[in-house]
Amino acid sequence: MQPRYWIIVVARNSAKTITNTIESLIHQTIQPTKIVVVDDGSTDDTHAILSAYTQKYQQISVIDRPNEGYDIRRVPKNINLSLQSNIELESDYTMISGDDCEYPTDYCQSVIGMMAQNPRLVVASGHPSQSGLRTPEHTPSGSGRIIKTSFLRKIGFKFPVKAGWEAWLLYEASQRSYQTKLLTGVSYTHVRPRGAKHAFTYWGAAMYTLGYHPLYAIGRITKNVVKTHSLRSSVGLLRGYLTAKIGSSDPFLSPFGPSFRRFVCTQQSREISRVVSTQLKIIY
Repeated sequence: MQPRYWIIVVARNSAKTITNTIESLIHQTIQPTKIVVVDDGSTDDTHAILSAYTQKYQQISVIDRPNEGYDIRRVPKNINLSLQSNIELESDYTMISGDDCEYPTDYCQSVIGMMAQNPRLVVASGHPSQSGLRTPEHTPSGSGRIIKTSFLRKIGFKFPVKAGWEAWLLYEASQRSYQTKLLTGVSYTHVRPRGAKHAFTYWGAAMYTLGYHPLYAIGRITKNVVKTHSLRSSVGLLRGYLTAKIGSSDPFLSPFGPSFRRFVCTQQSREISRVVSTQLKIIY
């Protein structure tokens, strides 16, 4: 039997990109059981485009949300809405996609095929590229991410509505002795620049809410400066981290539980020790 999977697409004002995204998903070599698009109050032609697709393809459905302006906080809420609306859907895998991604026709077959070979591998994605160049990633990307539905059910079939919710899934898997993987032999196109709307402050805040080791956080900000030569994005990371650390009345910026944050910090401490040890061996 072919594996059963369904797809969640979160969209907002994506009239220029949503067609290519849907077309690339609907024409996968292994057909998805269902594609659910959450339209987060689009004010352009996104709604009309999606309506036409629901008339053409029975497996496509749309959840319309009111327009409340752009807010990154609503992304996990909208995904949770789709999950809870389809909690009875029988599937082996769940895929999450942005509204500006284009996938090769064998993308899902390739990722799912590799996941099926490893019972402990519960989260995986291909490598995103932009303008023909791969973007710097070392963990499964947020868009294009495929999750074993059985694992989703184990963690409550929903995501925490907090900064860092995407990375939370990966650490939660690791804490439960599962594996996650970025599949370098598989790729897809991510059209719009990532982080453009939230100016990277959200990712900075996530480093604190998740419990990043301070040296690890500093290293990520420094690495961003070196690799991207973007002072703006690095300042955004630092601003977001400090805002969350100082404290905020916004529950989206509140830290995860103490035991979870200790787990993240401990993992990163080991990684820092490994890197330092490797560098010392090279020097001496």
